[in-house]
Amino acid sequence: GLWAGVDIDPVHGTGKQISLKLAERGVLVKDTHGSTLRLAPPLVVTESEIDWAMDRFAATLRQAPVTADHD
Repeated sequence: GLWAGVDIDPVHGTGKQISLKLAERGVLVKDTHGSTLRLAPPLVVTESEIDWAMDRFAATLRQAPVTADHD
């Protein structure tokens, strides 16, 4: 199947925190290694479904608090 990993900058929170926020928006991901989110959409996912999920992903990151200055 399809699989992708996205590393989250720790200033936005842990992978677990972001995954819980995404679940509230209807996007299911698995956090792994503390700051990585694993996405595994079905092989029959459509472009519009990917756009829908990525819109929610972007909104979640925009609303995540920044916890520290980042170089």
